[in-house]
Amino acid sequence: MDNTTDRVINTHPNSKRHTHTFIWLGCIALFIFWLMSLFLWQTFKIQLIFLISATLVVILIGILKCLEPRVSFFITPKMIIYCHRNGQWTLPWQDIIRFGEPKAYVQGEHIQLPYVGIKLNNLEHIASNISPRLANKLIHEQQELLILAIANKEIDFDGDDSVINFEPYTLNDIIYKGPIAAWLHRSEQLAKAYGYHLYLPESSLDRNLKHFLTLLKKCHHYTIVNGPY
Repeated sequence: MDNTTDRVINTHPNSKRHTHTFIWLGCIALFIFWLMSLFLWQTFKIQLIFLISATLVVILIGILKCLEPRVSFFITPKMIIYCHRNGQWTLPWQDIIRFGEPKAYVQGEHIQLPYVGIKLNNLEHIASNISPRLANKLIHEQQELLILAIANKEIDFDGDDSVINFEPYTLNDIIYKGPIAAWLHRSEQLAKAYGYHLYLPESSLDRNLKHFLTLLKKCHHYTIVNGPY
């Protein structure tokens, strides 16, 4: 790493790839099937309905890709900024204990989950800057992690840990309510199950998961040892 203090690493998510390809192919296919329907509707009605529906799905996927942020992570000398279509959070390097690869026991073996995990030494900073909308979205996006943890008995299925907990969450004399409180409770649950508070989905990365994890570890180590790079 160089010593320039204004260095910022931008991550362009894999989920944005082929956005225009999906839209253009979908539109071209839709036009072709529409022309075919003018002459062959009575003979191939069912087939054409299926094909037109499929092309509409392809176009919809392209549109949803367009809605994703162009940059998913800004890795700066002082912090990591995560950008989601529902909001963002910022995380100073000093709040991070470690990065890792969450694993789970599935069908008799431990498998790597498609996330980069972040273990924090406190939740104060991220709780103060995450938006309720993003907190609510993350709860639902990470629901599969909770279900897997319950299936592996990493979290007790007692009626409380299995649902969204909207009870107020107190952190350093500050009381959080609503989606942010629910997300903080969920972060504690997942930390108990997998050892990490935050989970960066593989689709938000711009490279192989292990390579991105190595990048984060290098930035974190350099910053902790030498101060902001």
